[in-house]
Amino acid sequence: MEESGSTDTSLAGRRSPLLLLGSEGPVPDFLLQWLATSDDYPSVRTGLLDAFLPIPSGQMAVIIAPHHNPQLRDKVQDVTHHCPVLMLGYPEERPFYPEAAAWIDLNQVSPQRLHDALQEISACTSGQRRPILSRHQWMPKFRHRLEQESDLYLQLVSIRWRPGAAGDSAAIRFATQEQCERQLQGCAPDDALIGKLLDDQFILLSRNPDAMARRWLPSFEDNPSFLWTSFTSRPTALRSYDELGATLHTAVREIERTRILRSSITGRSLKDSETAMFQTLANGLRSRQFYLDFQPQFDTHTGCMVGAEALTRWLHPTLGIVPPTTFIRDAEMAGLIRSLGSWALTETLSAWHRIHSQGLTLRMAVNVSFPEVADPDYADKVFAALDRARVPPQCLELELTETAMMLDESVSYYNLQRLKQAGIHIVLDDFGTGFSSLSHLKDLPITGIKLDRAFVSPLGSAQDDSSLHIVSSMLELAQRLGLETTAEGVEDQHSLEIIHALGCDRVQGFFYAEPMSLDDLLHRANAQNTIMMDVNSGQHHLF
Repeated sequence: MEESGSTDTSLAGRRSPLLLLGSEGPVPDFLLQWLATSDDYPSVRTGLLDAFLPIPSGQMAVIIAPHHNPQLRDKVQDVTHHCPVLMLGYPEERPFYPEAAAWIDLNQVSPQRLHDALQEISACTSGQRRPILSRHQWMPKFRHRLEQESDLYLQLVSIRWRPGAAGDSAAIRFATQEQCERQLQGCAPDDALIGKLLDDQFILLSRNPDAMARRWLPSFEDNPSFLWTSFTSRPTALRSYDELGATLHTAVREIERTRILRSSITGRSLKDSETAMFQTLANGLRSRQFYLDFQPQFDTHTGCMVGAEALTRWLHPTLGIVPPTTFIRDAEMAGLIRSLGSWALTETLSAWHRIHSQGLTLRMAVNVSFPEVADPDYADKVFAALDRARVPPQCLELELTETAMMLDESVSYYNLQRLKQAGIHIVLDDFGTGFSSLSHLKDLPITGIKLDRAFVSPLGSAQDDSSLHIVSSMLELAQRLGLETTAEGVEDQHSLEIIHALGCDRVQGFFYAEPMSLDDLLHRANAQNTIMMDVNSGQHHLF
């Protein structure tokens, strides 16, 4: 452990000394040299994380993200709950530390980036700039403020990323999100508490409804370098924390309507085409242009087909096959996602009956969106659909991304609790891609997780050790919590062998089965001796 310098500055005076900590190994010398030679950080202490635990309040820390050790990850995450932390790591590790105040990719770390990130954290913690609070942070702060003050108003901010912000580069996505969050911090009403619900959704609590009612958040329309469009709900009086769930639900529905109405205000041709797409979607639902494909899921212990995921498809008479990435988001913005979801659930339960009539029992998985699960009547609607179709609850699985996993004591949380208690399987989809679910996994009303294909597919590459370590850690975490695990995106024998060796319960992917029609699914399910055939040798071989 080293210490250098003693001169005080405003930054060091507020949080002195600055801690520079390694988790699995020593801090690289160049990082210490950068900070020790800077006038802004005259007092820097360095060493291993364990030697400084517990970290006293009032500190600010730079921590090198642990790559492999789940116990160390838990320790680091605990530190981020108590003091501002700048994490240095690789993009694939970022989801493990949702509470970190800032993040720098180790491939891109530089003296200037380090300095800028620390100054940003300092500005927030000193009151010069409002912090954006994580779910772990904002819920108690909102509750406390509502208990202490009256005449407070809530506002929901929804961001839609534009082309260029949602490309293949994780660095571009993170940079755009950070730019957007800086605008939120700088432009929100002075007294506002800002909470982060999702990567593209924020919540404000303020006593200044007039400031909230103005178009205060700049976006692409104001500056083409801002690769997002923003939508804000009207400020709504919030008298108690118990009203939060219902108020958020109303705000979400309002933003859905605003998204459509804005098309007639902006006059941009893109908006005209989107409005036409909304109408086409509605016509497609009425004329039954939608259908379901099913992708089988296999038990890694027996090799047998045990379930199938229902995938909504749209066959337009002139456009042909419309990709789900296009129509799902448009259905949400057009206010049609609940109708589409209800149709998909009904069709899936009907498919289960057809399968069951042939003496087979599969668990059928349906994808659920945030607007659906935020509906106060959603759980009752699912129960009614199960009763009408005479399907046992344990034969239904609802897959939700983090977008649908809202917050404790909200409408969605209550719905999911009721559904889980009834025996329905609740699975967190695309696990590992969100920014807050990891730290709150134990609190979510779920029965399982599905590993995102972004982590599973690279397992077939012998050189990709990082994906192996990440998948291993996520499976270990889920197993410790008693959650069922499914790997999506298993596309080769090597990936399958690794997933099986790591103890994953189920697999889904092109290696054994692409999405298929119900007739083809029945054929595969009735020929269990054929689904085990190795695609190369034709031999009975799963692992």
